Amino acid sequence: MTICEFCMLQQADKSCLRGLTIPKKMRCLDFAPGIERFCEDPTDYKGGEQLHQMASYFGLRGKELKRVHELARDRSLEK
Repeated sequence: MTICEFCMLQQADKSCLRGLTIPKKMRCLDFAPGIERFCEDPTDYKGGEQLHQMASYFGLRGKELKRVHELARDRSLEK
């Protein structure tokens, strides 16, 4: 599993939209998480804590985990 699987910059051919190489660790400066990447069906989304648990389970830390928190916060503001 790579961080790219949770990023909206990953294209259908598994390459990065910005031309970056696939990182070997769960770290990327341009990481752009998307709710669609964590929950295939948007109705499965139950809240920010769910995203935090999933991101932690998959090994996201630091700035990448912070971006997931921001995604969850923005998502809760939409409701």
